[in-house]
Order: sequence, then C-alpha cells, then structure tokens
Amino acid sequence: MKIEAIEVSKNKKDALRYILRKIPLMSRVAQFNTVVTDLHLEYIEIKVLCYEIISKEKTNKMFRHETKTNYITMLVNTYNGYSESVEKVPTTTRRYVTKSNIKKSKIGEEYIVEGVKNEILNFLGQNNNSLDKISLQNINIKEIKSIYKPYWVANFRGRSILVDA
Repeated sequence: MKIEAIEVSKNKKDALRYILRKIPLMSRVAQFNTVVTDLHLEYIEIKVLCYEIISKEKTNKMFRHETKTNYITMLVNTYNGYSESVEKVPTTTRRYVTKSNIKKSKIGEEYIVEGVKNEILNFLGQNNNSLDKISLQNINIKEIKSIYKPYWVANFRGRSILVDA
C-alpha cells in the first residue's frame, strides 16, 4: 500500500537501547526476564485537519465590524486521540508499506472532526477570558489529509511499548 509517511529517524538498535534505559533498575535486578521481544516497525495514521475560523471583532461601531479569517492546522493521532496544533505539516515521503504494518485507527473520522472543533472553541474561549471581544461566525474544515507516523513496537512482558521512530 502506498502511503505518505514521515521519515524514520531512529534505527532498531537505538529504539531497543531507549526501551531498556526506561526500565527501572530494581525491576532489572528483581526480574531476570528483561528481554524485549518482537521489535518491529508499525505506522499509525495521523489526520491533518485544516480549519478556517471566521470571526468578527466587536467594536462600538454599529455596522462596520471587521471580519478576520484565521487558519489552524491540527494533527490528530487516530490510535489514541492525541491532538496538537502545528505551524507547518511535517515533511513526508511516499513509500510502500504492507497493510499488516499499519495499525488500525480506533477513532472515527467524524468524531475526530467534531472533537477538534470543540477543542478549538474551548481554546479560543480560554485565551479571551470570555468571547466578549470577538464573535465567532463560523468554523469550517478546509482539508483532511492522512499521513502516517512510524513507531517501533516492542513486546515487553506481555505489553506493547510504542517508541517514536
């Protein structure tokens, strides 16, 4: 399957070293089975959502409210729901990845779009203390794009550990 993927920056040995470094010393001494098994690369889908926010600034003027248009780009991890606002989208390359190496998303696209929209509304309300200064006219979604982020996945004592690649 051809996908848009972020470049892999950590190799397998670095990921293994990172996992072993995070294990507490007492766990390593008390439990002798500190073996990390099945270390492999998987890709998690990240949705890139571009929103257009149209607002009017409230002033003393009766009919001449200035309309402002702002754009916000959000990255949403479809596996765990983590979202963040970014200035620019990460650079990607097209590559071929088998379907077995792509983790299935747990969250639906409609839920993501509405959840991020509510998050933006909450953020705008917190920054202005109250929405007295501006009047939100509309929040439109302009673009939805899928990119994939690589993670090293390891099996450690029956649990899956994800490490950024």
